Amino acid sequence: ASVFASAPLSEFYRKRRFTQLTRVGLSYQLSMSSVKDPKVNEDPNNPPRFIPVIYKQPNIVTSRATASFSYDTRNASVDPTTGREITFSMALAGLGGDVRTYQPTLSYTQFIPIRNKRSDRPEVFGFRIIAGTVGSIGTSKKIRESQSLAFVDGVPIFERFFLGDEFSIRGYNVRSITPLAPLDTFITTKSVKIASNPFGDPVEVANLPANLVNVGIFTGPTGSNMAQLPRSFTPIGADTQLLGNFEYRIPLIGNTVGLAAFADVGTAFNLRSKRDQLFSSELLNDQPFLQTVGAIKCDRAGGFAAVSLSSLAACVANPDLALVPDRSGFLALVLRDNRLVTTQELDNARCPTCPFDPQTGLPFGFQSVFLRGQAQTNTAVRLSQSLFSRFSDIRSSLGMEVRVQVPVINVPFRLIFAYNPNARKDQVIDGFPFFFNEKKKVIRFSVGRTF
Repeated sequence: ASVFASAPLSEFYRKRRFTQLTRVGLSYQLSMSSVKDPKVNEDPNNPPRFIPVIYKQPNIVTSRATASFSYDTRNASVDPTTGREITFSMALAGLGGDVRTYQPTLSYTQFIPIRNKRSDRPEVFGFRIIAGTVGSIGTSKKIRESQSLAFVDGVPIFERFFLGDEFSIRGYNVRSITPLAPLDTFITTKSVKIASNPFGDPVEVANLPANLVNVGIFTGPTGSNMAQLPRSFTPIGADTQLLGNFEYRIPLIGNTVGLAAFADVGTAFNLRSKRDQLFSSELLNDQPFLQTVGAIKCDRAGGFAAVSLSSLAACVANPDLALVPDRSGFLALVLRDNRLVTTQELDNARCPTCPFDPQTGLPFGFQSVFLRGQAQTNTAVRLSQSLFSRFSDIRSSLGMEVRVQVPVINVPFRLIFAYNPNARKDQVIDGFPFFFNEKKKVIRFSVGRTF
């Protein structure tokens, strides 16, 4: 729900040219929003799949007031040929509600006739410059406990800045220009049991020492037994943006068909968002979680092992523990005489003439077992190490547009030819492959105006 009011400044002050061309306004908005992650897929026809908690958000109330100022000398609100517009707004959330942010925005737009100045259809140079920032002035308890990426540095992620589309930097994909934050994901386990089966309800192996399960108890990002998934990256939005759009507009056929040469340049960077965050998923039974969450790097093997509590134990807790593939596709630990055996002990028992159990492929007296229990991810968002988060990470796009004005709705159809001089190539950064999907040359169709 929102309510707003605006009026010329001349209604409150002396009637002068400046006050008559200036409008001041005030608006108030009250909103409630929530984000729900899909439930874990438990379709019996498909393997259980874990859907990580990334943007879960409880019902958040936002109470926001926005003051605005606008000075406008343009000769038309649509496709002007002369004049300028200066606008400034300051939004403040925190007058009640859960969100406490401030967001000032400044925009300057100007149109200058270049050729055929006295004509109804002159050639026009126009430009727009936008500067904006958003920050938090406090964090409510509900936001601190939201346990997701729905908020970054106290700001809703959908209120942070993402550039890239035909209304900002035309040669780039939608919301593709933004800082990327590394995600370091760890695992915490609880209620761990040693079971003889990897699927279904755990069948616990009886008469084992109580401390044997300690090998599968992982302690998250801190503690004595940490298990970490491979690092990943995610877009987090920027807290500050600078954007410039420049056009030279040439009318071709009346007011219907026109041509425009453009140059877009901008950057979305973090001026303040540099404090790391931590959030955790819910505790889930090991199979729906561990089956699809990814892979754990096993230093002993020098590669990646299929994820299960057993493989985590062998890779992290004790690199000497034997690790064997089970017929189920999971890696299993090996038990003998109520203890977990090492790789050396298992190799010694696998002599060419030694008998083995054809059902398990292990020497007689050895048994494959699995560590079963509950697991959750603990994700550290390394805002302090974000990529492409500096002011100098500038993106640009050059090109031409063919515009056909649609009558009645008064909106142009646009065929955009863009050249992106600093388009990034796919590359490997810190051992992580990045597929930017950025091209030097782009052809796009769009409806509407950049400014």
